[in-house]
Amino acid sequence: MTDIASLRLRKPGAGREPAASALLGWLTDERSPQLCVLTGPAGVGKSHLLAWLVEYGTSSVGTTKRRVHAVAPLGGTGLRGAAWLLADHLRLAARAPAELLAAIAKDGRHTVLVLCDLHLSRASEAVLEQLVRPLLQLGHVKLIIESRTGAPCTEQLFEQTRNSAVMDLMDPRWTTPESFSRWALAIDPAADAEQCYPLPGPVVRSERVSETSLSRASFVLAAETMVRADPHAVTAWLDHYAGTAERASDLGRAWLRAGQSLCVSDTASARALILSAALDSDTATDTRRALHGLAQFEPWHVAHTSTREGVSGHWPGPATALCAGTALYARHVLCAGHLGDVRLLDATNGRAAGRLTSLHNRPVAAIFCLPDGTVVAADDFGGVSLVGEAPRRSGLQALLEPDADPCTRLRRAVLAFPQRIAGATLTTASSLPDGAVFGDSSGRVHVLLLKENAVDVTSTMLHDGPVTAVTGMSLEGTGPTVVYSGGVDGRIRVWSPDMAPMPEPLLREPSPVVDLSASSGEGGSALAVAWGDGLVQLLDLDSGTDLSFRPGPPVRAVCCLRTDAGELRTMIGMDDCITTLVPRPRILTTADNSNSPTPPRT
Repeated sequence: MTDIASLRLRKPGAGREPAASALLGWLTDERSPQLCVLTGPAGVGKSHLLAWLVEYGTSSVGTTKRRVHAVAPLGGTGLRGAAWLLADHLRLAARAPAELLAAIAKDGRHTVLVLCDLHLSRASEAVLEQLVRPLLQLGHVKLIIESRTGAPCTEQLFEQTRNSAVMDLMDPRWTTPESFSRWALAIDPAADAEQCYPLPGPVVRSERVSETSLSRASFVLAAETMVRADPHAVTAWLDHYAGTAERASDLGRAWLRAGQSLCVSDTASARALILSAALDSDTATDTRRALHGLAQFEPWHVAHTSTREGVSGHWPGPATALCAGTALYARHVLCAGHLGDVRLLDATNGRAAGRLTSLHNRPVAAIFCLPDGTVVAADDFGGVSLVGEAPRRSGLQALLEPDADPCTRLRRAVLAFPQRIAGATLTTASSLPDGAVFGDSSGRVHVLLLKENAVDVTSTMLHDGPVTAVTGMSLEGTGPTVVYSGGVDGRIRVWSPDMAPMPEPLLREPSPVVDLSASSGEGGSALAVAWGDGLVQLLDLDSGTDLSFRPGPPVRAVCCLRTDAGELRTMIGMDDCITTLVPRPRILTTADNSNSPTPPRT
């Protein structure tokens, strides 16, 4: 397909005003078929017209009904590649077509998708069966599919979707002869407009489309070969040509796990980093060494990774929530799963080091550890409960004055807090150095702080819609408490209970915030952010460094922590992979020391 970014069209050109008007009418007419098939032979200008429509539909237009939400050029791609391209444009993380379809179905908003060059896809039949047909079952989705006349997939498309709008650009009604002639003479004064009509291709002489093929001998399943090859070609090869043993290899599984991120990365070194982060830590040393060498100039390096398929038996299970431990668990990261189980992970190597039991096995929205080591879970139903046993005080004073301990008062206040909220439900929670913070479904954030002999509660409205993540820290270790919150509105707000919230968000993105984690200490302050589109961001709040990483699968949780040696780490929790990244020292030491605490997103 023509490079859309290179076109800045006010009019569709090539005399295609009737076709453009018909397409816009199809978009806005609620009675029009869900599917529009744009067809014609090579050189008829299908891509040229679609480029204009996409530019028009992705710019600021008068009605949202004309908006194009996602475009997938299918030339050279397979089924997964097509799903990943659509997911990227929709700002979703989807490992497979089924996840993409589920996300679109759940959203429910009017959505227009454009699939280009179906005839050049490496898996056109699978795209039709497993992507197009299910999408057409969703009443809020409209599809435009470009495919060449006479191609087998085009005939199959017509057979499967008889009730569709069809625009064959060879039909004279879609091209005005006079406008075509003026356009052709402007492009090439020597062009024979009458002879070319209605084909723009011979005029511009720019369409050079060739069928692509992918043979078994086209590449070898090896780390360096894979990251240097076209990522969509690798994905299609794994999907359709690799044998069971090859696809089940560490490299094959890691590629398919991280593929959405691999396919949008434009350098071999970036793909090497992503692939190494998706490989289990017990993968063969030579493979890991090759990937580490290729990724040596990337801003991150991989500390360790655990995957569901790892043969070492150290897989701790899916991560829906993560937090750094305190007191007894100071050298651990707490990891909660889908069923409410909580595991202890070794902060050094990420391996499972124990398990905590709970009387309430409910899906966990957040896990946090109070200053005394009390582990608390906030569940998906707005409840709060202890995990494991509460720490017990020892000594005579604990026996004589059991209620005098401030940590006991904080624990009781935290467990009782859900009953204090009227008209809303708790949605997320986190610990603070001297208390806890909650977010609720109305957009309010609540801070509980230990002050002398009482627990003070401060609440404020910060978000449009539910709060999805909260965290906090004390500046310079012992200074004022700073709270960070994120919501479905894609905003990250900063405030202190003793001060008014900052008027502008720290960060704002179209995707919702999935999780937040703050870390402070002798090495400085940092904030890790997980976004709904699968991106993880690490902000070093002292140096101004802003690092991003997209692992590929949907990210469920992040944990920002420092090792005993002061090394800053970011643990990323997913459904079938937990990986820990470390910024390379040169990145943090050479960063521009600006005064702004809000570095731009890269």
